[in-house]
Amino acid sequence: MQIEEKVFQRQRADKKKLTAFGFRRVNNRYVWQQKFFKDQFEAQLQVDAAGQVTGQVIDLNSGEAYLPLRASHPGPYASQVKTAYEDLLKQVAKECFITQPFHSDQANRLARLIHQRFHEQPEFVFKRLPDYAAFREPISQKWYGLVMNIPRQRLDQNYRSADEKVEIIEFRIDIKQRKALLKRPGFYPAYHMNKDSWICVTLDDTQDDQQIMTLIEQSRAILCQPHAWLIPANPHYYDIMHAFSDPHELLLWKQSTKIRVGDPVFIYVTNPVKAVIFQCRAVQVNIPYHYRSKQVNLDQAMKLSLVKRYSPTQFSFDFLKDHGIQYIRGPRKLSEQLVQLFNQ
Repeated sequence: MQIEEKVFQRQRADKKKLTAFGFRRVNNRYVWQQKFFKDQFEAQLQVDAAGQVTGQVIDLNSGEAYLPLRASHPGPYASQVKTAYEDLLKQVAKECFITQPFHSDQANRLARLIHQRFHEQPEFVFKRLPDYAAFREPISQKWYGLVMNIPRQRLDQNYRSADEKVEIIEFRIDIKQRKALLKRPGFYPAYHMNKDSWICVTLDDTQDDQQIMTLIEQSRAILCQPHAWLIPANPHYYDIMHAFSDPHELLLWKQSTKIRVGDPVFIYVTNPVKAVIFQCRAVQVNIPYHYRSKQVNLDQAMKLSLVKRYSPTQFSFDFLKDHGIQYIRGPRKLSEQLVQLFNQ
């Protein structure tokens, strides 16, 4: 990797800042010269229309390019010149460039689209793999996207260059989509995640941004599907049996799990009733609500609307045991089968 590539990786040029710093526009390029190392050398930089930075160092004594700078093992003097040149490049990067999370333009464009759509940023979660970043759905805390910078040969063993890298993104898919997607250019079986439920695409503009973004949104939506919940209510602590005396009333209730707006919530009333009495729907969640008593501690609440009321004999604890629920000590997810029975 060239010195300029190393310093300016993940950097995007700001044209206004280039001009303010002293770069001159020549056709579709920006050029800049600066003497350094006690005016014995001159750095000459160019930024092309694509934002690619190239440069050379001229030895002012000879008027020729200073080649020892590029040696794999430069001598002591050349090392000093190289360090001074790198410091100069870092100053240019700091003053004229914007740091970006990823190497490829497409990965950075998609990161901006994800932030605009969901207000979520990539998380660089692997200390040993600083080029890998995950996009996480905040309520489930699960990943819906994973960006990696890998050798292209690992996707295609017939690819000749072993050194060239490509950025990819992996995302969740409906397994029914997999066969059709793998027929499209740039799509491959998942590299890091489960190959049945994930797939990857190269971020080299083989596919356009909106096509990939649609699939990312679908991946995230898989994690946002509604779940039905069963929560206990103790009538000794709260007169739950007389809740919803007004069917349009909203019930403020403790929230201690990752319930989403729209999730069905079934309320099981404990001894002496010992039955599911209410089917509700969460209409507001994650409400800050601080309350302390001997019976209950609240830090977060939700609001529930009434959907249906059941008789105490309809869905008793014995019914629940017959369907695999042996205890109800806190909120728990319900199977689709049980929800269908509640809705009959």
